Amino acid sequence: MVLLLNSIVLKLLVNIIFKLKIIILIFLFLVISIFAFSQTNADLVGQWYNAKDDIEITIYEDGQMISGIVTWMKFPNGKSGNPRSNLLNPDEILRANEIVGMVFMSNFSHIAGNIWDNGTLYIPEQGKIYSGMMRLKNENTLNIRGYIGFSFFERYSSSWTRILDEDRFSNEALGTENLISQLRLDLIDIIKLIESISLKPAEEILQKIEEEKLLIKLQLDLSRVIKKIEKIKKAE
Repeated sequence: MVLLLNSIVLKLLVNIIFKLKIIILIFLFLVISIFAFSQTNADLVGQWYNAKDDIEITIYEDGQMISGIVTWMKFPNGKSGNPRSNLLNPDEILRANEIVGMVFMSNFSHIAGNIWDNGTLYIPEQGKIYSGMMRLKNENTLNIRGYIGFSFFERYSSSWTRILDEDRFSNEALGTENLISQLRLDLIDIIKLIESISLKPAEEILQKIEEEKLLIKLQLDLSRVIKKIEKIKKAE
């Protein structure tokens, strides 16, 4: 009788230990999965090519949020020779704005894991504004979705590729020329703005510059020029 009870107790203990092991393994798997896919805003910051590799988007931190600006186009000018502008924007006042230098995505917040959501995404080629979601598929691939209302009502999707050093400096002469040209345009924008409101108080001028995000554009372009120059010097 005692042996029978001992046998039953032993079986129960083995069963309990086995179940505990399963629970621990599941818990460890979940923890590892969470850490493996845990991302921060810093993982998105940098330069990305669009799906066609003809537009460069610079993603940057805007407070606690993520925003994006068009910093380069393979074909920045239209058939007329003038810079491509935001012709399809439903707001007529904004149609004269150039595509290069446009902040077209903003207020994306890190939700969990590799997902950023609740952003605003403007698609120039459509002239449409959507709610935006981003998923970092891997270190160098970013999936973009535009939706209306709920994320499953998808209206736009694209996949971007991170710009690596070997991509960035594959054509040094052209790249440097484009960067310097963009830098010149940024400075001209600031000068024009100051000239147009030169009689207004300094605080109002600074506020206008901040609203137009001109200093952010200038800072991004200056940073890219410095990095390119450093890369060229190292190669010499």
